[in-house]
Formats: sequence, structure tokens, C-alpha cells
Amino acid sequence: MNPQVPLGECVPPSTQYAVSVSLPMWEDNVDYEKGDSRVVDRMVSGYPRFFIAKPIQALVTVVKDKFALPNETAMIFPSLKCADRCVAFIYDQAPKQQGKGLEYVLPRPGQVRIVTHVVEPINKKAAALDATTNVLQVPVAIYCVLFPEDLFPLAKQYWQHTGDGISARLADHCLHIARVNEEFEQETIPFSSPNIGGACRRKQGSGYHRTPSSVTSPSSSTVSTPVARSLLPAAGKSTEAAKGDSSLFSETKIEADTFVEERFGRNLSLKYSTNMKAALRRRIAGALSEEEQKQGAQVERGVAGLSADEVFVATTGMGAIFQAHQALLRTGRGKSVCFGFSYTDTLKVLEKFGPGAYFLGHGEGADYDELEQILDRHATSSEEEPILAIFTECPSNPLLKTADLSRLRSLADRYGAALVVDETIGSFPNVDVLSWADIVVSSLTKVFSGDSNVMGGSIVLNPNRAHYARLRATMDAEFEDLLWCEDAVFLERNSRDFMSRVPQINANALAVAQLLAASPKVIQVNYPKFTTPANYELIKRKTADAGYGGLLSVVFAGGESASRIFYDSLSCCKGPSLGTNFTLASPYTILAHFTELDWAAKYGVSPHLVRISVGLEPHNELLAMFQSALDAIPA
Repeated sequence: MNPQVPLGECVPPSTQYAVSVSLPMWEDNVDYEKGDSRVVDRMVSGYPRFFIAKPIQALVTVVKDKFALPNETAMIFPSLKCADRCVAFIYDQAPKQQGKGLEYVLPRPGQVRIVTHVVEPINKKAAALDATTNVLQVPVAIYCVLFPEDLFPLAKQYWQHTGDGISARLADHCLHIARVNEEFEQETIPFSSPNIGGACRRKQGSGYHRTPSSVTSPSSSTVSTPVARSLLPAAGKSTEAAKGDSSLFSETKIEADTFVEERFGRNLSLKYSTNMKAALRRRIAGALSEEEQKQGAQVERGVAGLSADEVFVATTGMGAIFQAHQALLRTGRGKSVCFGFSYTDTLKVLEKFGPGAYFLGHGEGADYDELEQILDRHATSSEEEPILAIFTECPSNPLLKTADLSRLRSLADRYGAALVVDETIGSFPNVDVLSWADIVVSSLTKVFSGDSNVMGGSIVLNPNRAHYARLRATMDAEFEDLLWCEDAVFLERNSRDFMSRVPQINANALAVAQLLAASPKVIQVNYPKFTTPANYELIKRKTADAGYGGLLSVVFAGGESASRIFYDSLSCCKGPSLGTNFTLASPYTILAHFTELDWAAKYGVSPHLVRISVGLEPHNELLAMFQSALDAIPA
């Protein structure tokens, strides 16, 4: 099993661009939510929509030095549309949220603004010799939203809810270009010397060479540790002075990673990123290559006429949900319904963007009747628009409930609503939700990637549904391919063995769920086999390898005390995220709903719930680890 990763370090350990961070003790999670410096000052990583990655922090410092007025900070986006939406969100939400726990001065017209910054090497000839083929030669535009510092919480909400921010790899690319440009200028500017008149001097060994496996920058660690998730450096510390702070990775580690990637050829050249995105779309659609067919791979979506053209790859899983919602809003103006207790930011997207949403958080029983009443009321009202869409997760996170998709489909058809299903937890080797849905969204960050070192999301349109033509036209016209080329490289590489990993994870998770369910110290195990099982069996694929996924959650008879002991005793990685190739645990409710624990409890989400994402470790070792943690709880 994985040894205990020190507080604040990357999960998995020593992984550049890791999407999780170690919070090994229950109290670490509580203190993180409180903003305690004991925890936040030690964090070198975090989930990218919640923790602004170190390279992005460094790039923000560069942007502020170039463009910001006093007492301003910035958010950076990969497109003008993203930046425009951020500006609109700040102006829309500022009056709505003022005084509700946030204190700031309402922004004046034009005070929140966008600056376009083009990143391009000065010396094109040197860039042409770069090992990453032509990446450095291509200008890259980033879009910087500048605003007063006290509006940072609002901008951060937009970053978190939509997943629109730039990736850490893109930020490192921009920082690298800035560094090599500075080096080039320093090397070629004439200077005076008592011995060398006005001669030009060039340092030996400098240039534009980078390795294809990662875009790294010595500037990755030039910003001090953030205070309370702020983009700003520590008070009183300049960027230059911060260079001595602890870095994410040593140069030795980066060089070692580079050697492994190049020596064993796991990554393709970045110049093939377009081809890799096409491969990702085919993989998600279930279209197999000739080689995959020879190897006996089977990916069956169960939808006639589906092709890779119906798949759109987003930069994050929440980005996929947000973009799907945006596309729907361009086809209608009604509210949406969030059916079941979904991941926290899904509900926030539905509530804060557009006309709002209804939340039916139990996702079973009387909620179906209430959903029908809402649909009928809006369909017959002269004052309200028809319901736009029904959003649900199959299964849900963290309660692992599965909605009755047959019933939701019938209601959606009767009242003209779209049905949007998030399949992240189930994953398409296990479940067929596309047959029922208009749109299927998923986080590719999770089990599809598995390695916990890259973000991504997908949107799949069902070509056989009534909303398809309008949705497809909207997506073709409006969707932006913003997945950075290096992120595409890692998503493609990581997902090559996706189909073979899922059955192993299924088997491990089922064994762990059964072990926990048999313990008298446990009062509830949330797992698709045990939770709303009839609904799950309806969508479970009929293949031999299909199972119940790798996620489960557990509530203990001893309440918070038992949860703390169990969590602290686990010898696996502990931190945010799920779907990793290694087992990962978190006190989910503490991390996702710390300021609304009572509200979450009303929907059956215990504040003491422990969520477990089971990985690929040896079966017996996993069971021994969980039994040991159970044994640590007093009888």
C-alpha cells in the first residue's frame, strides 16, 4: 500500500501537475476548510478548481506586474469567451452576494476588465530547434481578467464552478517563454565594460531547448505559498525573494520524468495533439481502432449512429457540465431541475447561470412526483417557461444512488425537457446511460485517466433524441476546443488501458464494500449494488466485465469519533478527487459542504461520511488495510 504522504504534498507523491493533495488526518481537512495556516501554508498542490496551481500563481504575478493597477489581482483564461463570462459573472453576482458573508465594494462599469497577452518567443530561429517540434514557435494568447483584490472570492467562484481557467501546463509554457525571452534579451543587449567596449556577450549553454514530455519552468516555484487560497504572494515578499521557497519538484525529478517518458516512448510528440484529441473522441464514443479490435477490446455505447463527431472534449469535468448547460440555455430559457444529491458545483452552475434551478436532493420516492408536478406546472403556466433540462448523476456522488432513468426519460419526453446524465462515477464500461439521455457528461480526470495528473471532461450527444439537431448546431457553432496540447497528450496516454483497469477496480471495490457492510461498526455502506439496486441494474451493461464502479462511502455507528479513527488509521492516500488507480479516501462532506453541513444532512449526507475511491492494489492487501482501520475503532 502507499505510505502516508506528508501533509500538503502531491497525491500521488512526486507527480508533476498532480490533481490531489495529501490531507492525511481528519483534522487536516477541517483546518483546511477553516483556512488554517498550519495546512494551507504547506500545500504544494490541490484539486485544480479549488487550489490555484503554483505555475498559475506565478503567471498571475507576471500578469500583475505588467498590467495591474495598485490593489488589483487577476484570473487567467484560455479564451476571450471564458474571460467575458467571468467578467459578466462578477457583475451579475456582486450585488446578489454582497453582505452574505462577502464584503466588497461593488465594481464600477469598466473596472473589471480584460487584457489580452500574447506569449511568443522572440528568437523564432532558436525556437525552431526546440525539441517540442513547433510548439514554441506558435503564439499563444491568454486572457487576463483584472479586478480589485476584494472581488477575488467572486472570481474564484467562477473559476471553481465552470472549470474555465487555464491549465497548469499552459501556465508553465507561458512562464517558460517569458524566461527564455528574458535570457535572450540579456544575452544580446550590448553592455559597457572597462575591458570589453560595447561587445555583445552570449552565455554558453542557453537557448530554447525543452523536452517533449513536460513544459517546465524554473518559475514554477517563484511564488510563495498562498494564504487562504489567495493568488497573492505572502505579505512583504517579492517574487524574486520567493524563489528560495520550497519548489514543487527539483530539477532532478523533472529530468527523471523526462527520461522515463522519452526512453519508454509512452507519450507521442506534441505535434500530434490534434490526432490525440481525435483518438480521445473515438475512445469515448466507443469507436475502436483496428488495433484495439485485434486486442479484443469492447466498448459499446448501445446507441445507433453514434460517432466521434458527437463527442466534445472539455478542459475539465465541470467544464463539460457547464458547457452542456450553456448549450441548453441557447436552445431555451427555462429553469432546470437537479435530480438527486449531485456533486456540489453542478447545482451551483444550474443556480447561478441562467434563470435558476429546482433541487430535488433525495432523488427517490416522492421526488419523482414532485418532479412531475414541477414539469406540469411550467408546461401549463403562462408566466413560466417550460423546464429546460433534468440533470442527474448515475450513480450520484457521494451517496451512490441511481435514478430511475426510464421514468426520467418518460417525463422528459412528455414535457419536452432534455435529460442530462453525469456518468463519471459509473463510467461507460459499466453503465449505459446514453441510451436514455440527450446529453452525457463525464469527468475524464477520474477513472478514464486514472493517473491523477491531468484534467479533462467530455460531452456526448445522443443523435437519436429530439433535442439533438438544435444541440449539435449550437455545439458546432459555440463550443471551443481549449484542451491544451500537453494535457491532451497525457489524457490519451493515460486512457489507453482504461477498459482493462475498470474491471479490476470493480472487483476490488466490491470486496471492500462487502467487508465494510459485514462489520457491526458500520451502519451504512453506500454502493450501487446496495443502494437503489434495481435502478442500477436497469443501466448496468450486460457484459461479463461490467460492475459497480470503484466509489463507495461509509457511515459508522460510532459517529464522528469512529470516522476520525477509521480515516486516520487508513494507510492509503488521502485527499480530494476520485477514480484514481490507487485507493484514495476523503471525509467528503467536510471538504464539499463544510459551511452547509446541516443542509447536506437533510438529504442523507452525514457530516461524518467517509468516501473511498478504490484502486488497483492487490486484493488481499486492500482488505487487510481496511480491516486494520476497522479494528482501530473501539468495539
